[in-house]
Amino acid sequence: MNKSLQYIKDSILSGQPIIQIISYEEKRIEGHLKSLCEQMRRGNNIVYWDVNNGLIQGGQIVPETKEPVKALSIIMRDNNPGFFIFRDLNNFIRHSPETVRKLREIYKKFRNTKKTVFLISPDEYFPDFLKKEVDIVSYELPDYDELKNLFLRFTASLEKAGIKVNLNDEEKKNFIIGVQGLTIDEAYKAFMKAFQNQKEINISQIGKIHEEKKQLILKEGVLEYYPHKFTMDDLGGLDNLKDWLTKRRRAFSKEAEQFGLTRPRGFLAMGISGCGKSLSAKVTASLWNLPLFRLDMNLVYAGTGGAPELVFSRALKTMDSVAPAILWIDEIESGISDKQGDSASSRILGYFLTWMQEHESEIFIAATANRIDLLPAELLRRGRFDQLFFIDLPTRREREEIFSIHLTDKEKAASSFNIPQLAQITKGWSGSEIEQVIISSRFEAFNESRPLSEDDLFTSFGGTVPLSTTMEVQIKKIRSWAHNRAVRASSDKEY
Repeated sequence: MNKSLQYIKDSILSGQPIIQIISYEEKRIEGHLKSLCEQMRRGNNIVYWDVNNGLIQGGQIVPETKEPVKALSIIMRDNNPGFFIFRDLNNFIRHSPETVRKLREIYKKFRNTKKTVFLISPDEYFPDFLKKEVDIVSYELPDYDELKNLFLRFTASLEKAGIKVNLNDEEKKNFIIGVQGLTIDEAYKAFMKAFQNQKEINISQIGKIHEEKKQLILKEGVLEYYPHKFTMDDLGGLDNLKDWLTKRRRAFSKEAEQFGLTRPRGFLAMGISGCGKSLSAKVTASLWNLPLFRLDMNLVYAGTGGAPELVFSRALKTMDSVAPAILWIDEIESGISDKQGDSASSRILGYFLTWMQEHESEIFIAATANRIDLLPAELLRRGRFDQLFFIDLPTRREREEIFSIHLTDKEKAASSFNIPQLAQITKGWSGSEIEQVIISSRFEAFNESRPLSEDDLFTSFGGTVPLSTTMEVQIKKIRSWAHNRAVRASSDKEY
């Protein structure tokens, strides 16, 4: 029994006669309530009401009961124990004082009886003068087991239709985890879109599941969905960070929960610009097979969606609804800080710290920072993030990996380049600077209609001043700060 249903059961046992259930999933909730009614021995007396039909009892429409006050008056005269489920009453509660008065009368008459009224609506509105009489339950989304049953039924029907389901147990789990955060109907629709017109079902179709979560995010203009484009092979160096991520790749699985593991909350990657912090967030999503959403703090403060703190809280609630997922907050110090005199920023910081500590949704935070000195101490203390990583300029060995990645990516004859020599020449360069030099050199080669050569790279090297030269003082300051405060993302050292 899920937490919401257990709360409803406890409310009924305490004699509570009216319960509001906030959810879009009428069918699913009504199925749960039917089972609960039988379990609590309230018989089969389940009466429904909606604005189109009025009361429906025993499968039959009760005439002239579309008007809610009349329908409520009729159920007050029903002496049998049972559940009375009203689907569309919130709008009448908002605008009809007669409906509100009748509910208060029902509260007095049904209290400590075996009769319970349920108000099902996605609308969270409820007047203050009724809240004392009503228990309000925000019904939780389907759990792993519910979604697993749906997936197994769905794939069984595909196999009956002659479609091969080529998925091992781990891949099946990835699909089930992929639809967590969706309603049953949304999950079913996601499976339909992913598997329609397919002769074989395999793990490559999981991207369409993540696309469904993307649709839920579109309503929040400050969140952006990032498809999986990068893998661990695209990230040069940073072996400590890679090892940490690899060991937690199954952290959101059912087995991890049964093992007693606490789900990881997130990491903060700080350090020198252009050295792989943002790429680490993207790689994490791909490695863990979870959708990635970037929170744009500039848009939070833009004011187009309302007060920044309200926009920010709505974004986090939206993320909670699409869990499990990865929330990427790039340059976190630019939007979540304790700037003096900035009340909005202070309130956002307070809300974020509370949310990090209290939220139970399967959201992993991948945060990055350049200006470490702007980060508030409360954000860095143990328990906020699972780990703080410091990403320094790449070492020679790591630069070799970076050159190999970018040259092999495009050039068929990557082995013809003297990569150790290139790595030696670019001492003090960041990964992004190496990438941009290669891109610039390719344009030169393309303009002359010939393959890329080492001479093109050497020419570009001569026209580039690396960040380690222009920001030498700042880099020393960053390294000094991180020395005893963060774990090095790389175990390798320059030689």
